[in-house]
Amino acid sequence: MRLESDLIWLILAPSNIFFILIILVLISLIFNWHKFAQRLLFFTISLALLVSVLPIKDFLYQKLETRLKAPLVMPSNVNGILVLGGSLDWQVSRSWQQLNTNKHAERLITAASLARRYPNAKLVFTGIYKEDIANDFIATANDKSLIAGSEYSNREIIYLGSSRSTYEDILQAIQTQQPKRGERWILVTSAAHMARAYLTAKAQGWTLIPYPVDYQSPKELSFKPSLKLMKNLVELDEVFREWGALLVYKRLGRTKTFIP
Repeated sequence: MRLESDLIWLILAPSNIFFILIILVLISLIFNWHKFAQRLLFFTISLALLVSVLPIKDFLYQKLETRLKAPLVMPSNVNGILVLGGSLDWQVSRSWQQLNTNKHAERLITAASLARRYPNAKLVFTGIYKEDIANDFIATANDKSLIAGSEYSNREIIYLGSSRSTYEDILQAIQTQQPKRGERWILVTSAAHMARAYLTAKAQGWTLIPYPVDYQSPKELSFKPSLKLMKNLVELDEVFREWGALLVYKRLGRTKTFIP
């Protein structure tokens, strides 16, 4: 199934579609299919303009990011804080023994904020090995610390580094923490990823308190043309992939509904 989904994504990713269209234009020119090449080139340019002018990416992100919101009033106490992986550049972090994040760093920043707010809650990180950020989330800072403080003393911090997918994140968190009925756990992940993570946990009988961060779209859509086609395509790839992952998870039975 993993190979099948990877092959489908290889074909359907917006950036790959543009690449395929350009290759077809070149092949058409080589074989002197000039009329077909002209039509194909016109179609390709038209698509590029649509991606640049219309807020397609923002629209798709917004439909995901507005599904689940953080509570208007946060609970006074929680049993645990589950922070999903995907915010760490683990290769660089491991090489330099220093926390190095990617564009989803808000997940770790929020983890630190919630740790201060709930000093007695378990703090669980998935997709991260302790040795990758050995100098962070500690009580007393050292020369390489970026995130440290007294709120990390005498508290339980768990690292579930071996998980490689949202589904594995949730399963490992359940298996290791064995949350009981009535416990309150906060789920921290990117807003666009929250729907899939929340539904995956719910399908396993675990209802979490959503705390989405790292929004990629504004609250209100607006027409702001941009000539940064490659940047637009990369961002479109990401949101297309999340929508595709929702479909795959529903098909595999990892979630019970497509979207919340």
